[in-house]
Amino acid sequence: MSLRWYRRPRMVALQPNRTVMEAARALESNNIGAVLVMREGELVGIVTDRDLAVRALGHALDPNTPVSQVMTENVITLPSSAKAEDALATMKRHNIRRIPLVDDGRLVGMVTLDDLILDEQVSPDDLATIVEAQIGEGGPSPSPRTLQARRSTSRAESTYKEFLSHLQRQSGLASLEETETAVECVIGPILQRLVPDEADDFIAQLPSLLQPRLRPYVTGPDRSVTYESIISGIVDRLGVDPERAAEIFETIGFETLVSVSEGEAEDVQRALPADIRRALLTPPQF
Repeated sequence: MSLRWYRRPRMVALQPNRTVMEAARALESNNIGAVLVMREGELVGIVTDRDLAVRALGHALDPNTPVSQVMTENVITLPSSAKAEDALATMKRHNIRRIPLVDDGRLVGMVTLDDLILDEQVSPDDLATIVEAQIGEGGPSPSPRTLQARRSTSRAESTYKEFLSHLQRQSGLASLEETETAVECVIGPILQRLVPDEADDFIAQLPSLLQPRLRPYVTGPDRSVTYESIISGIVDRLGVDPERAAEIFETIGFETLVSVSEGEAEDVQRALPADIRRALLTPPQF
């Protein structure tokens, strides 16, 4: 079944500067589970009831906090021409329940897991797979008070900090936070160029605390991602000139590739255009 049946003439949306209180009221008054965040007609985020509970209420944020601080960015979307099975596969891959529909950059609707269930488009096995994945991602977890949990968390945090610290030293960036943004600017577009299975394999070899930040980029293969567009993104987000952006790309890209297995690095490189591949193979000169 085509997703065009889920096109809607009206969608509930807020601007990024509206408050979490307004988002909660929008969910309640419209009896929905998510509100979309739009900036000048462009979809820039989504806020679900769980986001409000965990990211806002759970962290005791002020009710006047902008939704931009709790929304999920890099929203996974599909065109309305896609099929129901495409939506199910996307939900399973990304552990999500809602997918906005975007045609030619314009928001036209949304399909949810509940919609597909009501329309009998979900088999019991598919439903079990999606629910189990989401329970594993967002459901109950071992108490952080247990020794095993503390050790596991400590190891993950130490590994991630060591990874970012190494990249910071190699790239000369000012802080770990800036380095984290640089990693997203460099590795995110690379993931978009890959087919989903290859992107998943690449992410799986990176630090576990980095993986959730990168998974929204598994949307490819997107051939519109170019070396020039990656450099432009680094310039915009880090506020550097193109020459410095190229240095950051080469350093972050090279050091990240050498951190994974040789076979995985080769697989990634084979999937990239020549100019991106050449830049990634350039050892840092710092």
